[in-house]
This record gives sequence, structure tokens and C-alpha cells, in this order.
Amino acid sequence: MVDNIQIVRDFLCASQSGNHLIMQRLLHPDAEVHEAASLPYAGTHRGLPGFLDLVKTVFTTFDDTRVEVETMLGEADIVVVLATLSGRSKHSGESFNMPVNEIWRVRHGQIHSITPYYFDTARLKQLAGTL
Repeated sequence: MVDNIQIVRDFLCASQSGNHLIMQRLLHPDAEVHEAASLPYAGTHRGLPGFLDLVKTVFTTFDDTRVEVETMLGEADIVVVLATLSGRSKHSGESFNMPVNEIWRVRHGQIHSITPYYFDTARLKQLAGTL
């Protein structure tokens, strides 16, 4: 049986180390990341190129950007990632920590979708200087 939590964990580790070969193997070519319309990096980001562009945008929108995974929970094809996004506003210099929860859908050993839920999207826009 496929361990979906391990697939997500392996993908995140590969993302952190920049191992695009592992990322490509674990991410379905038509995978989508759905970011809220109220975010500076809103929209649907498709496939590995879309994921990589999104990560670059998120991590360059703020200074010292970090995502700390606290736990992962899995049931059927869903993995829930509970994490904290932190960084510093380039606009105001203010530091922040914000809960973010993500729903990952994994089927047949590949990630098909990721939907993040931020605690306060308006605050992120303010910190990014886009509000």
C-alpha cells in the first residue's frame, strides 16, 4: 500500500533540496496548486513548472521566508499538512508567523492537487504591500 504521507514528505524534502527529478516523479504532470484569489500569488498553478514558479514567488514576496511543517495527517487520498509560514515584510520590515494548512490529494503514488489555507490572507497582502 502507498503511504501518501511519505509521498508528501518526500516531495517537500525534494523541494527543499531542489531535487527536481524526485519532484517530477511525485507530482502528477497535470497537478494543480490552488492559491486564494486574495493573495499576491493568487491563481491555479499547474504542473512542476507552475509549482516551481509559485514557490519562487512566495519565497521572494517576503524576506527570510520559511515554512515549518508541524504535522501531517492522512486519510484515503488526502494528506493535511499543518504548518507555519514566517518571514519579514519587504514593505514594512515587520516579522510575521502565520498558520497555514494545506490539503494535498495523492492518487496512485502522485500528488494531484494542493490547496493551502492561510489564517489571514488580507494580512499577507498587507505585509506584501499589495493591500
